[in-house]
Amino acid sequence: MTRWLTLSAASKLLGVHPATLRQWADAGKIPSYRTPGGHRRFLAEDLREFLVQASHSAPGEGPASEEILLTTALVETRRDLRQSPPSEQGWYSKFDEEGMANQRILGRALFEKAIRYLTLPDHRQSLLEESRQLGHAYAYASLKYDISLLDTVRAFQFFRQKLLRSLTSSESGMRLATEDDVEFREDFDAFFDEVLFGLIDTYERQLLDQKVLIEQSPHVSED
Repeated sequence: MTRWLTLSAASKLLGVHPATLRQWADAGKIPSYRTPGGHRRFLAEDLREFLVQASHSAPGEGPASEEILLTTALVETRRDLRQSPPSEQGWYSKFDEEGMANQRILGRALFEKAIRYLTLPDHRQSLLEESRQLGHAYAYASLKYDISLLDTVRAFQFFRQKLLRSLTSSESGMRLATEDDVEFREDFDAFFDEVLFGLIDTYERQLLDQKVLIEQSPHVSED
């Protein structure tokens, strides 16, 4: 059965902004059909074929190579998140609609910066600095919903392992390195460890601030 998708639905399936998909379609990278009213329609099969074909290009072979790596990783991770048992995603259920939208933004930023760190060695110093700031953002997002440090680290590790598997598994359409590539793993861990340090630092500061408030609050004596 032929399955036509709107621009919005197709961009959500790929995990990219509609403007990005529109550019790819205009450039002839993805086939599209226009309705009599001028609206774009995409075949789900064409979207999957686009990912498969593009995944065989080495990183840096085109302006969309990083976007393809990012899209592949996001699609696989969101699929695994939907299929994981409820017991493994309790942290996710604590977010409301706004919180989940923010998590998607943070997840995309995390994957995007990690991929750039791995594929653009000349920019690693600045990306490391940004990675710790991203850790702060993750912590504040969790603190807003009273999510514990343990659950936040579990969620972070979930995304960390999903990206690693996506970039090293031959089962995915895109393979940036092999599982036994020591240099790649060291670079991967360096980036994610810095994010984790930023996350833990924010929680620690929050606990210290609470301790100060408790110590400064007036004590009520009992008669």
